[in-house]
Amino acid sequence: MLPIREQRAASVGGRPYGRILPTSPLTRCFAHATEAGAQKATVAGTGRTGKDIIVCYYEAYNSGDLDTIASLLAPEVSYHDMIYEDPFVGRDEVVKYLKKVRRTVPGDLKFVIEDVTDGDPRAVGITWHVECGEGVVFPFSRGCSFYTLNAQGQIVTARDLVESVMKPGGITLKMLGTLTPVIRRLGPAADLSALKKLPLASAAVWAFYVGYSAHIMLGSSAPGVPVYATPPEVLTEVFYESLNFFYVNIGLSALGISPVPSVPCPPVSEAVFNFVNAWSLMALPYMLADGRSRKLGGAKGVVAWWTGIMFLTNVFYIPYLAQRAAPEPPATPGALPPQPPANSPLPWWAPAFGATSLTVGLLSIGWALAARPEYGGLAERLSYFVETFNSNRAFYAFIVDSGLYCVWQAVLMEDAPARYRFLPFFGMAAHLIMGGRPKAEDEDGL
Repeated sequence: MLPIREQRAASVGGRPYGRILPTSPLTRCFAHATEAGAQKATVAGTGRTGKDIIVCYYEAYNSGDLDTIASLLAPEVSYHDMIYEDPFVGRDEVVKYLKKVRRTVPGDLKFVIEDVTDGDPRAVGITWHVECGEGVVFPFSRGCSFYTLNAQGQIVTARDLVESVMKPGGITLKMLGTLTPVIRRLGPAADLSALKKLPLASAAVWAFYVGYSAHIMLGSSAPGVPVYATPPEVLTEVFYESLNFFYVNIGLSALGISPVPSVPCPPVSEAVFNFVNAWSLMALPYMLADGRSRKLGGAKGVVAWWTGIMFLTNVFYIPYLAQRAAPEPPATPGALPPQPPANSPLPWWAPAFGATSLTVGLLSIGWALAARPEYGGLAERLSYFVETFNSNRAFYAFIVDSGLYCVWQAVLMEDAPARYRFLPFFGMAAHLIMGGRPKAEDEDGL
């Protein structure tokens, strides 16, 4: 459903329909109505036909006049572009979507009306195509739309259907003949909305977890040995790195305070361990604010999952995401799952978590590059990184986890601006420090 740059010659109600519409405010938008058009059935109290209103709507879109568009939409409008599963409901949601479209598509991409019905003041059908530049018809851009209006001449429902890029031809008829008996047998279960009851997204994450576990923990294709055959020296090193969590014990030892021994480990390994744990730390505020996570036992359940993540990273992170992705519990047996609850604001203490993790992350980078001079310079440290990555399963797992954390960050930060959401680690830290700045209403999301 997008709009028009000019009206090409076409037949509307037996009359030629081919002139450029005015691109002015709403009061001038209907200046094109002819005396013959005025004799058509009009919307009560407006003096305008249904065709006049829809043509005005398209012209307002083409000129970028979103205020006029908003005035032509009923507060409860439902707009369904059939490339999306669900309609946009409510004036604000529709205008927000149209703003996004206007920002995304080039400014010279315009909708050209080909034909529009003119016999019913409350129901209007229209066919159109899209042009760009100087009248260049955009490929696969033909479409049709249907609108209903209320007594005040505002759009109540809108449905758009655009030309398919695929042209299956007669195959469609054969598929229709083949599938009809199956669909008839399934009855209501054939409704695609029934798929919402199935935990498809959750099942996909669980399947990924099986592959992750097979590769990282149990398989022989990854560097090093499987978890059940981990050498004692690797377990000992991980234990010592845990004692030096966030470098606190190292700092205390430097001050002569040694509540527990601080055993030196290779600085690159220490840095990777602490960097990943700093990233895990930042997940908690988002997990607590996440609406989809509330079905996991509330705040206590979320904290329990996060505690497991802090100790064993993706051994707990991926199962948490799998359960998070499951459909919401239906209100009544057999009903469709409701929409997930809205996300809450981040906790008041979120900036402290961001600042702590950012400090540890920056310190880890410096630690890997320069700490413990006895471990050599940059060349030796790079050599250690490559050699350990190719021989130590625990170290390899931490690096793989870092890559996966980039994806998990984008999942948890769905309400954050893109510049934070898609900047690994540092974007999450900055967003927390900023107090969880929400995405602007007119900002694109992915």
